Amino acid sequence: MREIIETQTLIFSVDLNNLNPSLIRSPINLRFAADELIVKSISYADPTNTDTPDVVIIWCNLTNDNIIGSFTNTSSITVRHGEHFRISNTFQTGILELQFQQTRAPTIPFYYNPQPLISDIGTTHGVVSIEIEFVKHDK
Repeated sequence: MREIIETQTLIFSVDLNNLNPSLIRSPINLRFAADELIVKSISYADPTNTDTPDVVIIWCNLTNDNIIGSFTNTSSITVRHGEHFRISNTFQTGILELQFQQTRAPTIPFYYNPQPLISDIGTTHGVVSIEIEFVKHDK
């Protein structure tokens, strides 16, 4: 296993009630060219208690697999993670895009990739916080 030689942690807090169309694009300028993205934690709270039960999928443009996590919108929750995701190419400067996608199927029995954005039917109205660590390995 390769040794980690650099890390940088970023926390994204997003009010999903104000997102349209349920995505954020954030410019990022890391201190190093990252090889990997680690999801450290995902927290969610709905202070309005108006969510329609759903599992929200978090899609990210930087990783090979794109899906980096999910959370249920039926309760306030913090989940500690540690999932490692390879970055498509090394990443230092650019745009990080996160999409919040629904899994609830109101008119058909199932969805598959890509799922519609949560803003398409307005199921999730709380605040999500995602702690992401960017990592550089020795070569």
